[in-house]
Amino acid sequence: MRVLLVNHETAGDWGGGDGVQMRETGKRLHQRGHEVVAVNADRPDARGFDIVHVFNCRIEASFQQQITCCKDAGVPVVVSPIWISLARALWGSRGTVAVLRQAVSEGEQKAAGLLKQLKERELEVQLPQGIANAEGRGDCWPIQRQAMRRLLKQVDGLLPNSWLELQSLRNDLQWDGDCFEIAHYGVDPKLFLDADPEPFRQQTGIQGPFVLQAGRIEPSKNQAMLCWALKDTSLPIVLIGGRQHWPSYADLCKAISGDRLTIIDHLPQDLLASAYAAAAVHTLPSWMETCGLVSLEAALCGTPLVGSLFGHELEYLEGDAWTCDPGDPDSVRKAVEDAWAAGRQDSRPVAMKRKVLERFNWEQTVDSTERLYRRVLNDRKS
Repeated sequence: MRVLLVNHETAGDWGGGDGVQMRETGKRLHQRGHEVVAVNADRPDARGFDIVHVFNCRIEASFQQQITCCKDAGVPVVVSPIWISLARALWGSRGTVAVLRQAVSEGEQKAAGLLKQLKERELEVQLPQGIANAEGRGDCWPIQRQAMRRLLKQVDGLLPNSWLELQSLRNDLQWDGDCFEIAHYGVDPKLFLDADPEPFRQQTGIQGPFVLQAGRIEPSKNQAMLCWALKDTSLPIVLIGGRQHWPSYADLCKAISGDRLTIIDHLPQDLLASAYAAAAVHTLPSWMETCGLVSLEAALCGTPLVGSLFGHELEYLEGDAWTCDPGDPDSVRKAVEDAWAAGRQDSRPVAMKRKVLERFNWEQTVDSTERLYRRVLNDRKS
C-alpha cells in the first residue's frame, strides 16, 4: 500500500499529539511493508497514492484545502479528526485566563465572584466570534461548523482516538457515518518505561519531589489554574513545554507561583522520561485534551496522575487516576494533594501503568489504522 500521511503545514511549529501520532503511525506502517510519505502541507500532492491519511481537522482552512486536493486527485481519504468541542474548550481556557489575570492584578477578593461563576459554569466569556457560555452554544465557534460537516461527509473514513471523541463528532458536527475505527493513542515503552530519575536531577539540580506538567504552556493546558490551586501549599511545580506562542501566559504562571515554579522550555525525550520518573505527581487539568498523551507517557514511569474531567482523556484514565474539575481550584488542589500522598505504590498508578502497556501502544493504534485503510480500499473496489 502506498500511503500519504498529511498534517497542516504549521504543525511542526506547534508540536503536539497529532505530530506524534503521524510519526509513530508512519514508522510502524513502514515496518509492516507499506510505502509511506509524511508531509506537513495544506495542498499535498496526492497523485499516485493508494490512500491519504489526514491528521487534525481543527485547522479549518488547512483541512479544506487538504480534502480538496485529495478529492481532485481521486484518492480516498481517511481522517484522524483529533476533535474536541472547541467552543466549550475556549470558554474554559479563555475564561480561566481572564479571571486569574484579574485575581493577580486586583486581588483574590475582587475576583472571588468570577472564580465562583467559573466553577459553577455561569461565567460568560467574550470571544472574537461572540459570547461563549459553558455549554458552547451560540455564535462563538472558532470554525464554520456547517463547512466542517460538509468536509467530513466527503471523507471515506474516520479514525477517532476514543469513543468519546466519536460521540463529540456526532454531537457537534452531526457526523453519522459508519466507516470508522477507534484508534486509541499509544506510547513507546522503550522510551518511557521505568525511566531513571537521576539524569533529570543531575541536569536541573532539582533533587526533591515536585508536581510536574508536561506540554505546551498555554491556556488550553490550564497551567495557570494549577499554579493558582497550589498557591497556598508548599509543593514545588515544574512545567516542561514551549512558551513561545503564549509568553504572557507563562508570565502569569510565574506571577502566581513565584520561585516555587520552574519552567523548562524543552527536553529531549530521554530527559523528559527521566523527569516523569523524578516527579511525585504528573498533572494535566486541561480544557482541550482528546487523549492526554503526556499522561500515558508518565504512567509508564509509575507516576501518579491527575487528569481533567472535561475532555476525552477519561476514556484512557478510567478509575486509575485522580481527576479534577479544571475550573475549580479546590478540586485541582485536592486531586494533586491526594495523588501526592498516595504515592507510586498506590493501586491506581500501578493499574494505570499495566493498562498502558496492555492497551495503549502504537502497534494497536496502527492495527486499527490498517483495518480502516483496507475497508476503505475494499469499499472502493466493490
